[in-house]
Amino acid sequence: MERELHAKIISRNAGSEEVCASAARISTTAGNAQEIFENARGNPKNRALIEKVLASGHKSLIEHAVFTIALRDVSVFVEQFFIECRLASFTVKSRRYVDFSRLGYHVPPELEGEDLALYRRYMDGLFQAYGDLLEAGVPREDARFLLPYSFHSNFYCTLNARELGHLLGEIRYGRGRDVPELQRLADELTAQLEEGFPCLLPEIQPSAGDPPAGGGLPLRCSSASPVYLTRREAGAVALLNAPAEPGKLLEAAWRTQHPGGETPFSLGALLDSRRPRELEQLAYTYAVSHVTLSGLTHLVRHRMQSIVIPPIQSVDHSGVILPDTIAAAPALLERYQGAVKTACGLVLQLRNHPILEKYHYYFALSGNLVDVMTTMNARELQWFIRLRSCNRAQWEIRDIAVDLLRQLQPGFPELFSRFGPSCFSTGRCPEGRLSCGQMEAVLARFRTLSEAKQRGGLEASRGLVSL
Repeated sequence: MERELHAKIISRNAGSEEVCASAARISTTAGNAQEIFENARGNPKNRALIEKVLASGHKSLIEHAVFTIALRDVSVFVEQFFIECRLASFTVKSRRYVDFSRLGYHVPPELEGEDLALYRRYMDGLFQAYGDLLEAGVPREDARFLLPYSFHSNFYCTLNARELGHLLGEIRYGRGRDVPELQRLADELTAQLEEGFPCLLPEIQPSAGDPPAGGGLPLRCSSASPVYLTRREAGAVALLNAPAEPGKLLEAAWRTQHPGGETPFSLGALLDSRRPRELEQLAYTYAVSHVTLSGLTHLVRHRMQSIVIPPIQSVDHSGVILPDTIAAAPALLERYQGAVKTACGLVLQLRNHPILEKYHYYFALSGNLVDVMTTMNARELQWFIRLRSCNRAQWEIRDIAVDLLRQLQPGFPELFSRFGPSCFSTGRCPEGRLSCGQMEAVLARFRTLSEAKQRGGLEASRGLVSL
């Protein structure tokens, strides 16, 4: 029976080696693109040619080989590691809609005896508390903050060979070199590539900037007792950099796109166009402090950004979000805080278990908090705010999107007063039967926010538009 893999290449484009060899030849070979490909069919020199061109530094040819990987029952730590590959596409099982109480968690194979018992005690206790909160009616999106970063994730990843080589290099020699679970996945993928696309393997090499082996980050727990942050305290946005004269820059981009001057500049026409590339000339950098690990997954899924994220291994285990739905109910609050307190106490015991301590990243809670910084252009901001300020969005990422919009509007109100959820920015709700049913109230709130900023007022608070 075939061994069931945790990382399995379930699809790749047909004739990927022939396609890449054709790409290597087209610049210097006579004939059209189709003829060159036909001549590459069954050519025994394909692999050697690809390896020769790659060795000369021309890597783009292997971007024509595309792989889809199914990742089965890997830890969410692995998921986070993978989805930081910006030039890949992901579809992940949602923690907002799926009950994870029986989906299990990763156990490092080397654990045994007291180490294994403590590990299971920690994980089982959190899963039990998570299940208790669900039974008590707590929304999944809030109960999930108790899930440890060992819990099983299942997702699909599609990427080209160049990005796959980068990912495997990061696992073998970079940020993932001290994570055995990642090494096992790299072994599985490498074995499949040896059979299906071996010309990629010589590309997976160490570089001068790789960290030394055994340099894992130490456990951080700054307080012996949990430190809770409420919704109002978490996810604070700070706009760090914006174009000095965004209107002039945008109009200059428009003029470049429409030479001759016959077409007058129109912001409305630009926003309604199918290809508003001019918006990409406006870059905005912002930081988000105290975003949960769960909230981070919503943010990082936006691919067209340059985001700086601390490693999960550096998380402070003592800082935890306290959702409103739990804080408002004494019995739920007692159960939630009791579970977090017990978890925090067990984390401190890891310092007496050297073998177990090196796996402290699996002990991170989905409700632990980190600080991130990112840069998005105005086109991506338009999409980010449209999706994430919607009533259907998870409340943490919605607060971040609305807070960011508040800070963007004063610097360029003509543009950003038009940004908001789909119902506000396009006049229609795309959610169908899943619509929140509160379109008029949402429109009124965002009109108020927009009008306040157009007047130059700063009185609109996060609470004004908290949906």
